[in-house]
Amino acid sequence: MEFKLGNLICEMGKKISGFWNIDGYEIPTTIINGKNRGKTVAISSGIHNCEYTGIQTAIEIAQELNPENINGVVIIFHPVNYSGFFNKVPAIIPEDNKNLNRAFHGNLDGSISEKIAYSFSKILYPQIDFFIDLHGGDLYEEATSFVYFPGIGKKEIVDFSEKVAQVLSTNYRVRSSATTGAYNSAAIQGVPSLLIERGGNGIWNKNDVINYKKDIFSILSYLEILINFKYKENLTQIEIKQANYISSYLEGYWYPRFRVGDTFEENVILGEVKDCFGKTLITYISEYSGVVLYQVSSLAIRKGEEILAYGKI
Repeated sequence: MEFKLGNLICEMGKKISGFWNIDGYEIPTTIINGKNRGKTVAISSGIHNCEYTGIQTAIEIAQELNPENINGVVIIFHPVNYSGFFNKVPAIIPEDNKNLNRAFHGNLDGSISEKIAYSFSKILYPQIDFFIDLHGGDLYEEATSFVYFPGIGKKEIVDFSEKVAQVLSTNYRVRSSATTGAYNSAAIQGVPSLLIERGGNGIWNKNDVINYKKDIFSILSYLEILINFKYKENLTQIEIKQANYISSYLEGYWYPRFRVGDTFEENVILGEVKDCFGKTLITYISEYSGVVLYQVSSLAIRKGEEILAYGKI
């Protein structure tokens, strides 16, 4: 049975690579249509164009998967924000200067970000059984390895997403409180989904990509798509039910006290914002014992910029 995504058509037992054309915007896409029937999974990378670990992971997965070793269909985008990838401006589609992950569920008559989001919502999601969104720290941001599962949607969708999250090697799984984004949009539409974070700071390395690929292959194995790969449940993974996202209300110089993945106690200093003379302007204190999920790694920060996220443990 063929799989069709807009202008791309992949016959059963075949593998194709090309560009999904959305109103003139082209997204590099690989479709692997297995020799046998099975579930359909979409894997997106580079919704945020400078999160390179996920992008390289998607490229390698697209190279390594073949119709002979899968049941069903796997669609891989590498990356979604293709023009932004070369533009090197973090997080935005350069054509409309918008954060694509804030454009869902999209708008057919909107800007290009909204049209891409609309195409995911109306063309991609109705055809798939699971959605995986690969992320990581941005150009000046670092993330520990963790996974978000949706906190909204029907209970069976949320529960199944969380169950799949537990086959990943990540130390933490976080119940999302967001209502926006590609994976939350998928969950609202009845598609189980995950957003995975790993790496950052405008670089990628082989170890991070190897671990990322193992996690994706574990998901595909759990869903009975990938043949000859055994997943293992992560019994030490910790669920985070509460997270705090800190944005600076002043521009200044950022001095974090911890690294990503570090744990800390309640009422300790997490970081400070100072002025150009070294005077402390803001001091951020932990509201509870937790772990640093991600944080900005640059010295300079903008007013309103999110600089730190930590989860309660």
